[in-house]
Amino acid sequence: MKTAERFEGKVESQLIFHAWLLQNRKISDLINRLSNDDLRKDVVTGRNSGLYLLGHLIASNDMLMPLFGFGGKMYPEYEKIFLCTPDKCSQKFPPTDLVRKHWFALNEELRTRFAAMEQKEWICHSEQAAERLKIMLNVVNHQCYHLGQLAFLL
Repeated sequence: MKTAERFEGKVESQLIFHAWLLQNRKISDLINRLSNDDLRKDVVTGRNSGLYLLGHLIASNDMLMPLFGFGGKMYPEYEKIFLCTPDKCSQKFPPTDLVRKHWFALNEELRTRFAAMEQKEWICHSEQAAERLKIMLNVVNHQCYHLGQLAFLL
């Protein structure tokens, strides 16, 4: 592998990782500013609630755990509630404080695991490594989208 290719892979993977960190920090800062009552409100009348969006983001980030070989999902029950079922379909949500706690716990676990990855794991040019980074980039874009929605709750 050429030095330039290794450098590009390192830069791309670090940019994606830092973009993920930045979006998580922005969402976390917003979540800290919102009360539980705020989170239970709809971002727009009749649309998703802040609580649903936060659970949805947890379920999305949780998919990174097995994808990167960090073990199973921390909150597999969130997939059915927040990914497979639209909001307002009579599903029973976990308590708002618990969802908030799970957001911070999951992202701290992911941050710690990503930080512990060896550089070669980030820049491996296998198809699997490239696919993982594409999925992570999609998660970052997904977070940007929902961060914009959550901002309406302020």
